[in-house]
Amino acid sequence: MRKLYFVRFYFFAIVCFVLITTYVLFYFYNTNNFQERPPRVSQETGANRTKNVIFLVLDGVGAKYLQGIDSGSLSLNGVHVKKAELSGFFKSASAFAKAEQPFTETTSAHSIFYIGGDCNREWEDIKDCVDDSGLTTICDFYRSKGYICIMISEAGDFREARIDFDVAFYDSNFWDFQIELNSSSKELSEIAYFLETRKNIANEKKANHRNDENLYIDYSNFIIETDALLVSFMREKFPHVKFFLFSNAKGADLCGHRFNVKSYISCIEGLNNELQELLHMKDENTVFFITADHGMIFDCVKCKGYHAKDQKNIFASQIPFIYAGSEKISLRDGTAYDIMPTVFSISGFDYACSSMRYCEGNSLVVKHEAS
Repeated sequence: MRKLYFVRFYFFAIVCFVLITTYVLFYFYNTNNFQERPPRVSQETGANRTKNVIFLVLDGVGAKYLQGIDSGSLSLNGVHVKKAELSGFFKSASAFAKAEQPFTETTSAHSIFYIGGDCNREWEDIKDCVDDSGLTTICDFYRSKGYICIMISEAGDFREARIDFDVAFYDSNFWDFQIELNSSSKELSEIAYFLETRKNIANEKKANHRNDENLYIDYSNFIIETDALLVSFMREKFPHVKFFLFSNAKGADLCGHRFNVKSYISCIEGLNNELQELLHMKDENTVFFITADHGMIFDCVKCKGYHAKDQKNIFASQIPFIYAGSEKISLRDGTAYDIMPTVFSISGFDYACSSMRYCEGNSLVVKHEAS
């Protein structure tokens, strides 16, 4: 019996020794491993922090029509025209510049933003470039980094781009918004539910239809307000989820086509307060970029506006590029090809274009300091 007792004791002691040794080795191995791992996004600081991106296109808003962006006077057939003043908006902005847009039709102009460059095809076939495999679009890239990609767009943009987003909120007819869910997750389901509430509000606004410039101001302001509410929603519901939001507000473009340059200017000025409120939401985790797809041409003060066939017309080809964020940044003038490299750089991905198929151009950042 005594011998059996000692055998059991020694066996128990050996088991304990093995377990304790295994625990000690595992502890030190994993401690060293954890120390060697890169920090999570939430631990990043300053200019190295990856950020949520809100990219808003003010459809048809040319730089030549904006006081503060373009220093020259605005004259049509010898008649002086007052430029759009967005004083509150520009006070909220952090940096701004002008960019030359080589394409002045909506589809091709937007495509530069989606793929960050020229896919070396005829621009009538640009939709094929958006739909290619690999990292071809901004959504492809940001999604590869764990971002949710959201579109909030008036006029719906073109389908090949729209379906590249995880969720899209768009209208096929004036105020007639639809929700397209192209991926599934708890977050996306709740985002779609939030957008459903905005769809109901749009239906109410549609009932109050009036065909004047205020209609188009309300139309764009609805999109800008939706952007701001979505940012608040994401911060409250999913503070640790990164997102990229592409938004298009088309009111000024429609206003210019239907009325004249003075109404067009008024439609732009009518966005001042909502734009200012949107940019007030900037913080160390969220950056905002405001630009346009192209400008607009007016042959006279009372003439309706139109898109340029001559891509060298500066009223059509010069677009604004505005940044708002917590970091101190200076921008230089450039081209539309430089816009997405700049967005990537400021949002924490300096070398994103090197992994994308068509992305070209250079960052417009001259000076970048963490605040």
